[in-house]
Amino acid sequence: MRKRPSARLLLRAGLLALFVASACPGTAQGSRELAWADSVLEQLAGHKQDDARRAAELARKASPWLERGPDACKVLHIRALLANYLDRLGAVDSAAALFLDDRFARIGTCPANVQKDYFRFLTNVQLSLGEFVRVDSVCVLAYGLAKAGPLKGLDLSELRCNHGIAMASMGRMDAAMGLFRSAYEDARSHASTENMTQALANIATIHALSGDRDAARRTYEEVRDLLRVSGFSDRLVRCYQNLGSIHKDLGNLETAIAYQDSAIALARSSGFLEGEAAATQGLAQILRDRTPKNEAYDQLDRYLLLHDSILSSDRIKAVAEMREKYETERKERENVALRAENLEAALRQEQLRRTRNIYLSVGIIVLLGAIALWSRLRFVHRSRAAIRKEKDISEGLLHNILPEEVAAELKQKGYADVKEFEVATILFSDFKGFTTLSEKLTAAELVAEIDHCFKGFDGIMERHGIEKIKTIGDAYMAAGGLPEPRHGHPADVVRAALDMQDFMSDYKAQRVAEGRLYFEMRLGLHTGPVIAGIVGVKKFAYDIWGDTVNTASRMESSGAPGRVNISQATYERVRDEPGLRFIPRGEVEAKGKGRMEMWFVERAA
Repeated sequence: MRKRPSARLLLRAGLLALFVASACPGTAQGSRELAWADSVLEQLAGHKQDDARRAAELARKASPWLERGPDACKVLHIRALLANYLDRLGAVDSAAALFLDDRFARIGTCPANVQKDYFRFLTNVQLSLGEFVRVDSVCVLAYGLAKAGPLKGLDLSELRCNHGIAMASMGRMDAAMGLFRSAYEDARSHASTENMTQALANIATIHALSGDRDAARRTYEEVRDLLRVSGFSDRLVRCYQNLGSIHKDLGNLETAIAYQDSAIALARSSGFLEGEAAATQGLAQILRDRTPKNEAYDQLDRYLLLHDSILSSDRIKAVAEMREKYETERKERENVALRAENLEAALRQEQLRRTRNIYLSVGIIVLLGAIALWSRLRFVHRSRAAIRKEKDISEGLLHNILPEEVAAELKQKGYADVKEFEVATILFSDFKGFTTLSEKLTAAELVAEIDHCFKGFDGIMERHGIEKIKTIGDAYMAAGGLPEPRHGHPADVVRAALDMQDFMSDYKAQRVAEGRLYFEMRLGLHTGPVIAGIVGVKKFAYDIWGDTVNTASRMESSGAPGRVNISQATYERVRDEPGLRFIPRGEVEAKGKGRMEMWFVERAA
């Protein structure tokens, strides 16, 4: 009989990995912990866990170490696994919250097994929340990736079963049946007996719900034969129970009794108490249907109901008697305590009269000292609060004008080194006809319009992890890939640029509806090496230099209003990104650069 790996085996493997890492000479503590976290992830992803609580605890402990590692896909994988365990434990809201992480937008760049687990566990949570339409959308997306993408050739039978359950829950039984049959074929082609039995059990359920009990019986018999070979004892108990119920509905009471007896015996031998209880109840119902005039059974049933009522009545009486006894004893104790207090009060009164004057004098001295100390502490507290407030303001201003890493370096050393970045993607935007439009607006209106647009751009940059560099008049400049190279991939900068044009398009529609003037924007991107840092000692700002910056500016000036224009270098790095479509422009004359290959980029339909 095949046994699934237990949580104890998983824990032992995790501890062994930690021990081995600790025994290696010259290995840093962080490296050992990261190796342990990698081992835990491998075990959790490679085996189904019976103990969801223990697995969730290990996933929580491993997650912070994977966050510090270089592989973002491992972070997404451990979060998806943790969501699955929380869902199994009933914490569905917590599980759903884990999938709200913005980093899951990059799941398409991860290995196929990570993407498969993501879709499978996400649909599990959506089923628990009753979001059946969303399950349908997610599954359709996954099937597209399976036809010509990273999921091609993988066993998606579990995902198809989730899709079928969603369809059945929405009353679309024919669609559900088709999905369960596809799941069975998928599992069979991958020799996954466990998934084959799950798909067949779902098919049998659809037959039963549709009233075709003969088809349900035949399908459950197939499930029974598979389970007998594979050795899933708990599932076999449930299968016997279902066969017993179906034979009972078909009128085959003797066969139904035999199946329920088998379920009881198997559950008892494997220690499956819940299954034994359910099978015993099913057997009792069948026996009663076979001899419906069994008066002894009816009287026993009535006795159990009356006995429960008597027990409840006795408990109520016992509680009432105990409460009454407690109240009587409490009142007696209060009376005795009251008499003792009266005697003690007379003695205390005399003692208080004699010592009152002494305590009064001492109290006045202590009070004066306390007032003086309180005044001093209040002064110190106010001074510290004022200093802390000023410090917070100054640090806030510093972080607002400099990247966090550069600000930290500046505070630590008093200066920040200029750094070279081999790959950075520079974004330039400029409003078309700004000079003409500025002549038709007051200065206050012009500044308000620019402020509204730049605030929207700032939010887009923050969402995509891109560093805003500066604004010059109506021009906006930002960069991806610095000051941390792992932030701001060229694809992120492209998507941010598309969001900026969407923002301007929506704002244009609003302004046209109001009968007011509006801006249109050109936007260009180029990828290449740059130098970045701060120079000078007064009014310093984080800036970037290099030919890449000049080329990005030419991409903007050579573009078109409402479009995103990118260079050949940027195109080479993002051309395989999903969801993007590229329109070749050929060689376009760029001021000071000559003819350059350029591309318009837009979202794929």
